[in-house]
Amino acid sequence: MKPMSEKDCRKTVIQTGQKVNFVDIGSSFLPAFEKITSVLVVPFTKDGLIVCALLDRGIDLPGGHVQIGELTFEETARREVMEEVKVTLGELKLVKFIQSDFYGSQPEQLTYLVVMTGFVEEIISNNGYNGLSLCTHESMGRNIIDIDEFISQYQAGDKNDMRQIVLDAKSMLFGI
Repeated sequence: MKPMSEKDCRKTVIQTGQKVNFVDIGSSFLPAFEKITSVLVVPFTKDGLIVCALLDRGIDLPGGHVQIGELTFEETARREVMEEVKVTLGELKLVKFIQSDFYGSQPEQLTYLVVMTGFVEEIISNNGYNGLSLCTHESMGRNIIDIDEFISQYQAGDKNDMRQIVLDAKSMLFGI
């Protein structure tokens, strides 16, 4: 697990035994930016493959916490994608918001995770890497794979929830 940056606006390290509820609230409700703790990105190649990060916890989508000084969740999304998988993205599209009761269940305590998607524009290579694996300070590399392979390897959370996130992103981006 990557260490929490001192630049993160809010730290959300779940303690052992802590129960946190996540609720998919779609994209029609726009929470205030200061209520958004993190951003998750589903980066697709034009042929429908996903660019995944290889992290300590296993394969995952790039994403992370909003940092102090960031003014939009798009800014956070682009930074996290570059840090974790070294790709640039075209236009980003909002997929959905996921509500969290990490800080409490009262309306003023709720926070949100943003899910975004976009097409990969450029895959940054380093020292002859072919774009399939690249170690960065944020991850141990990247992999470019299809949805089913990603879900079969995913271990960081609920596979069904992650499958729904990825399928919703694909539908949003590809119009299917």
